Formats: sequence, structure tokens, C-alpha cells
Amino acid sequence: MEKKDIRNNMMKNLKNISSLDREKKSKQIIETLISTKQLKDANIIATTMPMEHEINTKYLIANCWNENKSVVVPKCNHKTREMDFYKISSFEDLKEGYFGIQEPIEENCEKIEKEQIDLVIVPGVAYTLKGDRLGYGGGYYDRYLEDYNKPLLALAYDIQIVNELPSEKHDIKIPLIITESKIIQAFQ
Repeated sequence: MEKKDIRNNMMKNLKNISSLDREKKSKQIIETLISTKQLKDANIIATTMPMEHEINTKYLIANCWNENKSVVVPKCNHKTREMDFYKISSFEDLKEGYFGIQEPIEENCEKIEKEQIDLVIVPGVAYTLKGDRLGYGGGYYDRYLEDYNKPLLALAYDIQIVNELPSEKHDIKIPLIITESKIIQAFQ
């Protein structure tokens, strides 16, 4: 199957998860993440604001703030297909952006350089046990992370783990994937 077909099929599956199930699974996934060495060792964590079908990262963000950790979220430039991360200190630092995704209000937030980020939680549509990732198709994270050498991980529902994905040379691999039922150590 082509990336586009896999992406479309997975998006249908994700949208079929009830909101009650989504919240329950999100909490399980975030609880597991909170116990990892990767999160405990990180002071500046990059994550995304959730779309309706995604794991609710607001639980993670609130936990990070409670632990005096900094949270940075992306602001995408759709003309250049690049993104920058900005530190948010409250959900009031966000506004609705592209595709209805919450993004930082640049003038209220400090831009954080890639080298300062200790952990990047990489979004995606599907993953394999080997760490292959299928993103949303824009290539933002593949470009942003090509020279990043600190911990990466992904949060996913069990249904997002598939046997194989088409992979290209520039596609980044994810070493650690956390689902509601397991921690997948793809490689170390």
C-alpha cells in the first residue's frame, strides 16, 4: 500500500475511537510516559497540541508544568514547510491555527532553539515495531530532526502499530513508542 492509502485508512480507524476510550487510553499512555527515564531526565519537552483523534497531550503538558519542566510546541510555516518551537506556560498562550490545531501565540512565547530541547515527542499516523513512522505527509519532523541527537519517542494507540510501512531514506525512525498496553523499544 502507498503512504497515502495507509494514512487515509488509519485516520478512519482513529476517528472511530470513542471520545471516552480516547481519554482513557490517553491517560494510560501519559502515565506510562511519566515513568520513563526519557521524560524524567528532560527539562525542556517538545510535544504537539492534540487534534481530536490524537492522544490528549494536555495531560502530559499539565504534568510537566507541575514538575517545573518547560513545554514547547510547534508553530508551522506552511509556505516554507518549516517549524519552530515556542515555550508555553499556560493554555492561554495558544490560539487556533492551521487545520484547527492549537499553536503558540508567537508574541507571547519564547522561541526555543532545537539544541535546547531535551526530548521530542514525535507525532505520527502509524508506526512499526522497528521504529518506522508514517507522519501526516508534510515532512516537517523529518526535516526538523535530521540533525537532532537527543531522545525521541512517540505516543500511539495500539491500533497505530502496523507490521510494515513504506520507508524512504529521509524518514526518521522512532526508538521508543508508548501505547496504552506496551512500551516498544524499537532500537537503542
